[in-house]
Amino acid sequence: MTLDREIAPLVADMTAWRQHFHQHPELGFEEVETAAFVAERLRGWGIETHVGLGGTGVVGVIRGDGPGPSIGLRADMDALPIEEQGQAAYRSTRPGLMHACGHDGHTAMLLGAAQVLAGRRDFAGTVNLIFQPAEEGLGGARAMIDAGLFERFPCDAVFALHNAPPLALGTAAVHAGPACAGAARFQIEVRGHGGHAATPYLTASPVSAAAALVALIESIPARRIQASGMAVMTVASINGGGAFNVVPDVVTLTGTARAFDTPTMRALEVELRRRCTGIDLAHDVACDVSFEILFPPTVNHAGEAGIAADALGEILGTGAVIRDMPPVTGSEDFAYMLERLPGAYVLLGTRTVEETPMLHSPDYDFEDRLLPVGASFFLKLVDLKLGAGRKAA
Repeated sequence: MTLDREIAPLVADMTAWRQHFHQHPELGFEEVETAAFVAERLRGWGIETHVGLGGTGVVGVIRGDGPGPSIGLRADMDALPIEEQGQAAYRSTRPGLMHACGHDGHTAMLLGAAQVLAGRRDFAGTVNLIFQPAEEGLGGARAMIDAGLFERFPCDAVFALHNAPPLALGTAAVHAGPACAGAARFQIEVRGHGGHAATPYLTASPVSAAAALVALIESIPARRIQASGMAVMTVASINGGGAFNVVPDVVTLTGTARAFDTPTMRALEVELRRRCTGIDLAHDVACDVSFEILFPPTVNHAGEAGIAADALGEILGTGAVIRDMPPVTGSEDFAYMLERLPGAYVLLGTRTVEETPMLHSPDYDFEDRLLPVGASFFLKLVDLKLGAGRKAA
């Protein structure tokens, strides 16, 4: 592994920053303390700093020694509404909140790269450091874009990374094309006619209808989507009733749909609505369906994916970079930035033991040994895109 020579002295600081963020998690659009911490560091290093973009977003601007293109380097800052089970000394101090997705690490990585770039500036062009709020389902990327992110801070390309517990520490994955699925949220309110559970023939049970609907929904990808259009549909909650002897009037199902292209996502919605109509007729109920697309697919651009792979290869070794990993069914709102600009989204491996907790787990914790890898990756992108020509030592 070949890290940037100016990152090694900052590892202790990056670790302290990461653990500070972990102790003080904040939900999307509430990252007031995190944003203030980031802005204070950027200003202290003499970086032009802008706050409040898209709510709590922060952008730092570093101009090189000469004119040239511009790139955006993005890190997400928000935590999740999960009660932490881990017992680290720096565990969350806020009940019901924790950094269960590693955004604390992403922010610390970009801060480390920012400190090096602030003192280096031997590149031709501009680096825009994008510290984004509200990645976890609230549309922070879209909020920053709607607030004029790319008009105020033009970028010729944009890059982001994410830690990946399924991949071994010291490996990474990036490829052209879909990297993450688009995501939709659906909700189905099944309205029937309740009554006494001892006389079900006098009711139109929304419970029975909902039970039948679960299997119909989750079979949609296998039966209605071409094999080339990978997709997932999952019912995640069923709510209704409250007594063992009462058939309720209403049951509500919620769930998610995932797909890697827009036509497939639309096909999932059409089939979901069709099957609900069938349940209406079969069970004498009425289904009210809502289907909301949260994120488009995250699609890497070929040229930028190649540059990212080259950067990773110089740091980790070419054999450690996976260029053909299938896209993941998780979603990522960096997709909105990739809809606007060329760019790439990469995964950095963190697994050190077989039972490494997965993302969004209450016992997840970021692997601090990844911090200098991510920071070096950001710096190498600047080298390759803006022509610094600096070689890692």
